[in-house]
Amino acid sequence: MDRIDVQLATALSHNGRATFQELGALVRLSANTVADRVRRLQREGVIAGFSAVIDERALGKKLGVLSDIKLREGVERVAFAESLTHIPQVIGALRLTGEYDYQLHIVCQDPAEFEGLVDRLKHDYGVASLNSRLILREVPVDKAKLLQVVR
Repeated sequence: MDRIDVQLATALSHNGRATFQELGALVRLSANTVADRVRRLQREGVIAGFSAVIDERALGKKLGVLSDIKLREGVERVAFAESLTHIPQVIGALRLTGEYDYQLHIVCQDPAEFEGLVDRLKHDYGVASLNSRLILREVPVDKAKLLQVVR
């Protein structure tokens, strides 16, 4: 990646809807040249996609929780991970080393919905135990800062 690729990726990380013309004006290249560069960055996996950011609070999911999950002995990890795609309250998951197997980012309307989800995770999904913490506030972190190390 050269300096221009870094500029393009940074700009797109802040506004994925920027046009090739707008990006071209930023880096002083033609829209066609910018389009070629952006497509190459996509092919190489530097730009993994473009998406809308969903605000779970606007959807009534005001309770955010991080839950460390320990699976029961014999539960297939791959099957568990795939099953998470069918639980709408789970909006993020990380496979971990150490005492716990996974960390789930869960959003619910209220404690009652979370309690029901915990029961389902234990009964239907092979969770042996979980340790949960409430999310007070999300601190925004800009992933574009990763691009600084490739400059």
